[in-house]
Amino acid sequence: MITVEIICFGNELLIGKTINTNANWLGKRLVMLGAELQRVTTISDELEEMAGVVREALKRKPNVIITTGGLGPTFDDMALAAIAKALNRELELNEQAVEFIKERLDKLQKERGLDLELTEERLGMAMVPKGASVLKNRAGSAPGVIVKENDTQIFSVPGVPSEMKAIFDYEIVKYFNLDPTKQFFERSIVVNHIPESELAKAISEIREKYTTIYVKTHPHSSRASAKGMIEVEIHITSLCSEEESVNLNKAEEEIVKIIKTMKGTSDRKPKITLQNNDKISN
Repeated sequence: MITVEIICFGNELLIGKTINTNANWLGKRLVMLGAELQRVTTISDELEEMAGVVREALKRKPNVIITTGGLGPTFDDMALAAIAKALNRELELNEQAVEFIKERLDKLQKERGLDLELTEERLGMAMVPKGASVLKNRAGSAPGVIVKENDTQIFSVPGVPSEMKAIFDYEIVKYFNLDPTKQFFERSIVVNHIPESELAKAISEIREKYTTIYVKTHPHSSRASAKGMIEVEIHITSLCSEEESVNLNKAEEEIVKIIKTMKGTSDRKPKITLQNNDKISN
C-alpha cells in the first residue's frame, strides 16, 4: 500500500479565512486509489517553517508527499523554494514549465482577449528544485511539480481547488499503481450545452452503481466564455485489471445515454465528444 502525507501551505487556511477542502478531496481520492493517508499538516507561508515541515515528513519516509498551495506568482508563493531548501537543492529554470506558462498565456489571449506578458513574477513559477519535473496544469498557469528524494515522491500542486484536482486527476494519478496486475484506464466525455451542476446530479447513479470507478466533472470555463456556451468534461478513471476494465466501457455508455436524454440549454441539444485512452501508463 502506498503511504501518503499531505502538507497544506497557506496563512488563509490557519486563520479560517479559507476552508481546507483540498485535504478533504485528496483524502477521499487517495482512499479510492488504495493509498493510506497517514497525516495532513497545515503550515503558514513562512519559508523556514515550510521547509521544516517537509524535512519532518521526509524523516517518516512516506512513499508520497503532496503539497498544496504556494505555486503562484506572488511574494508569498514559496512552496518550491521551501522544498528546495528542505532537500538542500538549488532552484533552476525549467524550460518545459516556461512553455506550459506561455501556452496558458497564449490561450487566455485567444479565448478572452487578455494581453498577458511573461513577467518576471510569472517566470518565477518555472523555477523548480534541481532534478524536478513539471506536470501540466489544464486549469491554470502554475505547473505542478514532482521531485524524488530517496524513496519518496514529492508532488506540489496549486492551492486553487480546480487546478489541484486537474493536476491530480490527469497527471499524479498515474503514479499510484504498485500492483502489476492492475492498470489505470481512462475515458473522457466532453459535453456542450449542459451545466455542470445538472450533469453531476444526473450521473450520480453511475457513481453509486460502479463503486470502483472514479467519475469527476471538470468545467471548461474559459472555453465556455470564448464560445458563448457551456462545456464540461466528464473524466472517468479506474485502477483495475484488463478484464475488469469492461465496467469502464459500460459506465461510459450509460453516461452517454443519460446525456442524450437531457435537453441542454436554450433548446440546444448537447454535443458529445468521446476522448478515450485505453490505459494510462506510468
